[in-house]
Amino acid sequence: MTAPLTLPTTSVPDPAKAPGLRWGVIAPGGIARNFIGTMHAATTSRLTAVCSRSLERAQAFAEDFESDAGLAHAYASVDDFLAHEGLEAVYVASPHAQHFALATKVVEAGIPVVIEKPMTLNAAEARELFETARRTGAYVQEAMWSCFMPHYDVIRQVIESGVIGEVTAVIADHCQYFPFDPEHRLYAPELGGGALLDLGVYPLAFAHWAAGSPTQVHATGTLTATGVDEMVSISGLSGRTVYAVQTGLGARSSVEAHVLGTRGKIDVDSWFFVPNSFTVTQFEAGDNGKDVTERFTYEDSLPYSLPAHPDGGNYGMAFEIAEAARNIRAGLLESPRWGARDTLAVLEVMDRVREIVGVRYPSEAK
Repeated sequence: MTAPLTLPTTSVPDPAKAPGLRWGVIAPGGIARNFIGTMHAATTSRLTAVCSRSLERAQAFAEDFESDAGLAHAYASVDDFLAHEGLEAVYVASPHAQHFALATKVVEAGIPVVIEKPMTLNAAEARELFETARRTGAYVQEAMWSCFMPHYDVIRQVIESGVIGEVTAVIADHCQYFPFDPEHRLYAPELGGGALLDLGVYPLAFAHWAAGSPTQVHATGTLTATGVDEMVSISGLSGRTVYAVQTGLGARSSVEAHVLGTRGKIDVDSWFFVPNSFTVTQFEAGDNGKDVTERFTYEDSLPYSLPAHPDGGNYGMAFEIAEAARNIRAGLLESPRWGARDTLAVLEVMDRVREIVGVRYPSEAK
């Protein structure tokens, strides 16, 4: 007789107990609003400076996120922004193609930086950025928010425990439908558009998280009229684990993730990369040969809770914010949970996929 499954407790600390830092934001768009809104609601960090090409936009953002720490300072110059007294960390939230140049300026100033995913357009840019940061002693973290969340942490613990046996396959998808618009950033090559960097990075990161870096990568895909990837199917091999990833701009998918093993499986609910639930099944392990299942939910499985989101959304970004704050205070240069090796591994896969399907960004042609 096999005992019922008992899932491990997450090792991810309560974001509310992380050190509070004074943050600045470059490019105060929609994703930056989520980041700072989460920061103020679920952590002790606060916004202290905002930088935009439009001073009026920076001022409006600062006013929208005035906090108990006061009104953040607004800047239209990156150099002036980086000279702001007391700036302890910067979040870069610009379009993909601008990540490398902006983040390089931040780390050259010796300031810790969190860069929205993907960190850069390609692995070569990321390597150079990490090298610069090591030289200047600046902390660098890719904002791969999912990999700092409790459910990803518990999933990895389950895999490493051997409960589901040897992992033989990882399956994940992230497709959304965006009507073709050559003016939209997702369809603009000069902005790093396409499904892969914006959507596909999530299932690829999950596959890496669950199975490690692939030694073989295969892909097929279609391109848009503007030359970016529209629909892409990716297969890979990591050790003895195969993985299948689907991403695209031309259709909606279930947005699920599955880890298959010789003794069981893990099924992550739809929108697997947000704070979500999952089910672990151990095959024929219970009484009378029945499968045994255990469910992880944020409501019941965490030793702490996040504040309720007023719009029914989530404060999942709190975990990456808190991770950065803890590591910066500890004097680290990267995150032990998702560091340079992980960022580079996923970017290298995306580089290879783009090479296969025929996507090359204008900045890469130089």
